[in-house]
Amino acid sequence: MRDMVRRWLGADAPAVDVLSDKELAALHGALLEARKRQAEALAAASEEALRQMPAILRGSIVKILGR
Repeated sequence: MRDMVRRWLGADAPAVDVLSDKELAALHGALLEARKRQAEALAAASEEALRQMPAILRGSIVKILGR
């Protein structure tokens, strides 16, 4: 878990070394939840953007995006 948090934080990773296991678990949980919300928001925005496209183009755009 500590290594994963280090990768997510990048340049701020040294701060992870001073966290207790309980603090690290709380940070890990918060980061997971934030990443989940971010992914959901991105998916919703992508769907909305696709709805703005003319119907005839949507299939091609979806293929290009790899969905």
